[in-house]
Amino acid sequence: MMSHNRQWFTFKNEAGQTPELFIYDDIDDWFGVSAQGVVDQIRNMDATDINVRINCRGGMVFEGIAIYNALRLHKANVHISIEGLAASIASVIAMAGDTVTIAENAMMMIHNPYGWAQGDADAMRKTADVMDKIADSIAVSYTARTGKTIEEMKALMDTETWYTATEALAAGLVDQVDTPIKAAAHFDVSMFNNVPDNYGRFEQAKDQAKAQIQTVEPQPEAGALVIADLCCQAGYPEKTAAFLKASLSETEVKTRLANYDQIKNLCQTAHQPDKAADFIKDDCSVSDVQNTLFELLTAEDEPINTALSPQQQGLKQTAVAIDTQAIYSRRNRA
Repeated sequence: MMSHNRQWFTFKNEAGQTPELFIYDDIDDWFGVSAQGVVDQIRNMDATDINVRINCRGGMVFEGIAIYNALRLHKANVHISIEGLAASIASVIAMAGDTVTIAENAMMMIHNPYGWAQGDADAMRKTADVMDKIADSIAVSYTARTGKTIEEMKALMDTETWYTATEALAAGLVDQVDTPIKAAAHFDVSMFNNVPDNYGRFEQAKDQAKAQIQTVEPQPEAGALVIADLCCQAGYPEKTAAFLKASLSETEVKTRLANYDQIKNLCQTAHQPDKAADFIKDDCSVSDVQNTLFELLTAEDEPINTALSPQQQGLKQTAVAIDTQAIYSRRNRA
């Protein structure tokens, strides 16, 4: 069943790089990020630190709680970065971090769990009791970081509370506000009740102000999900954050990724495959890589000496393998 999941997370254990987990989709055991998928990736991971980058509107409660516990209990130091939206159960996952940062233009939201009931009055009462217990378990996740009581957190959950980055910092939900990331969330949040009017408009307001002073319209930028998808499919998920911060368009991202493949091919042809990773990490241009490889290949070449030796220079005539004059002379006499 895992083959049906759209896994917006990929780990690469390359030397000198910290493994990263991208949660850029709904929490779902079929159509999104599943607990089993995350656990399979990190279970046997021998790493000192793991970076978790979140842009998620939430999803299935128990899948999210399982992800929270898997991260919380992992021996590595978990560093959470909220890069767009951490809503509903995604905000619970964020609480698993040993450190939690949020981009200046990102948001968090906490609320009571949703559920559905079918049957008679007794069945619905039982469902309501279960929902109350789930709400208690979620509230505990928040209290561990904020220091607030369960009753205080449940009161905030009852009203579906939305936090800007500075409000989340003040509430103790995060440890630090980071620089804004040029990728606004584009989730459908119509299922929530108290979505603030300014949700998703931070970047829109900046773009409108910038357009008033620009005479040339800039190339449209790719959304975070598009960039993450392109990087994961190409095999370079670690480049996602850098591309987002550089505000690259979709075309620019595709060009960069194509260059990486070309660099790999060049290194393979030059019998220097181990150098490809460093070239790609440093974002070297294809021409620079070609020049570097050429220098490596020619560094130990010995120059060819085309001069005649003293003995050869003293010879008045060199023997030829075939005497063409003798052949023509015999042919003419015949």
